[in-house]
Parts: sequence; structure tokens; C-alpha cells
Amino acid sequence: MKKIFCILSLFSCVYGSSVEELKALVLDESQEIWGWCSREKALSFIDLIVEVKPKICVEIGVFSGASFHPVASALKFLGQGVAIAIDPWDKIECIRYLDPDKDKNDLKWWAHQNMDHIYFGFLSVLRQFDLESVSIIFRSTSKKAAPAIGTIDILYLDGNHFEKVAFEDVQLYLPKVRPGGYIWLNDATWHSLKSAHQLLSASCDIVKAIDNGNCVLFRKRK
Repeated sequence: MKKIFCILSLFSCVYGSSVEELKALVLDESQEIWGWCSREKALSFIDLIVEVKPKICVEIGVFSGASFHPVASALKFLGQGVAIAIDPWDKIECIRYLDPDKDKNDLKWWAHQNMDHIYFGFLSVLRQFDLESVSIIFRSTSKKAAPAIGTIDILYLDGNHFEKVAFEDVQLYLPKVRPGGYIWLNDATWHSLKSAHQLLSASCDIVKAIDNGNCVLFRKRK
């Protein structure tokens, strides 16, 4: 019995160490990926995936893959599950709802982005870190991709931040999240995401907030 206990204890230590090694590897690799994903967010994503062991993770608004990378890496580590990336990678879609007067700075920034280059850069990230086998990509708007998406275990919402579109993303994808499943809402403090936040709150509980409250984790009520 003592021998069995020692073996189980050793296994537990090795597994825990492996998770820590995964985190260290992801943080190291993330330095090669342009985009926005804080250290806290990357580690929180990994912790949730290791705990939940999801079959399907969906990210809306992928850009260069900075937030997608830790998710796909964690699924690869577990040896199960798929990460679905949804993003049109289209400049017209990025600026469609921007106001020429109010959003001049945003329009100027997007004008300098080569979305094809960013898309193929994302594909390169998947190849470079051997994540293609756990990734499915929809180069389309979230609305067009919705009919092809089934039950979701973990959803990350970071698509178009125009109020109507963000709200519509919740309307379309929250019903697909299984009861007890999880939803991350990024840029949750933005005024334009207030309606999306309220819609999530109506049928979900807040688990925690990270990045100074800017990214909120919800759990869908059973």
C-alpha cells in the first residue's frame, strides 16, 4: 500500500510539473506572436482548460492568434479537444461600423493593417508550434460561421466591438454553450459591450475577472 501511495504521489508531482512546464513554454512562445494576450490571461486560459478538459473551444475575433495560442497549446497538452478560430480577417469587416468622425484614430490604425498578412501569420503560428491538429479555422464573420458550430464547452468573445455586433454574438453563441460551460468576454469594461455583458449576466454567473476587470469569465447556469 505504501508503495502504491508513493507511485501515485510521484505521478501527481510529475503531472503538476508538466502543467507548469506547459505554462512556461506558452509564455516563452507567446513572445514570438504579435497581438494582445496578457500573461494573466494566457495562464487563466490554460488553468481553465486543464480543469474542464473541454471538447470544443471557440474563439471569436482571433487576429494574430495571441489568445488562441494558449488555448490550442493546452488542448494539445491534454491530448483531446479542438479549438475553433472564427475571424473574417477582412479589413472591410473591421471598419464597417466605425464612425468617420468619432473613430478617426481607429480607422487610421486599421488602414495600416494587412489582414491577409495577419491571417497567414496566424497560420504560420499554428505550424510553428505544431497546433494544426487541434485547430479548425473559419475565415468568416461570426454570423456566417454560427450554423456550422455545435455544442461549445468554452467560448471566448473578442470579435467586433460595435454594440449591435457584440450583442448579436452573444445571442448567436450563448445558446450553443452547454449548461455549466464557460464564456470569456474580453474588453468587458467597454461601454459598447454593456449590452452583451448584461445578456450574459441574465443566464450566467460571473466566476472571476482578470486583466483589471477587462476580461470576465462567466459560467452558464445549468
